Amino acid sequence: MTPRPIGMRLTLLAATALLAVTLAGCGDEEPTTMADDAPAALSSDDLDGRAFSSVRVDGHQLVGDTRVRLGFSGEEVRAEAGCNHLFGTVAIDGGTLTASNMGGTEMGCPDGLHDQDSWLAAFLSAGPEAVLVDDTLTLSKDGVVIELVELDLPDAPTGDPDEPRSDDDGSVVSSG
Repeated sequence: MTPRPIGMRLTLLAATALLAVTLAGCGDEEPTTMADDAPAALSSDDLDGRAFSSVRVDGHQLVGDTRVRLGFSGEEVRAEAGCNHLFGTVAIDGGTLTASNMGGTEMGCPDGLHDQDSWLAAFLSAGPEAVLVDDTLTLSKDGVVIELVELDLPDAPTGDPDEPRSDDDGSVVSSG
């Protein structure tokens, strides 16, 4: 075996040390989350003007053929669970959605629907965790998970409702 020059040994030693330092940074530690990776905190503005309908409810049995529907307008929430129309004030803080001052219509509801309305009002008032991903709003609290998807709402009519409206050809379609 021929001896290598000192310069070659020094270069190999430096390359080995550099490789060791580089690989040490590739340990099996948990990756840290970057600030940009964390989802933005949910706010009232994210829900304003939007309506959602449940596609899944776990941890609570809904009355057959019913859904939970929620609508948001500013700080107001509207809710339906099969019979009465509920309404109240909504606040969102740190991923928690809390409804307060809940009220509603008082129609006579058959087959457990009144109890379901009361359950939904209590659930929303208890401050469930709220997560919005694209068009899906998920509310969860005490083992109950409600997954809701956004509804496509028609645009509100514009103009004076007492004025006749016309078709593209100018013919009157309706008045009011």
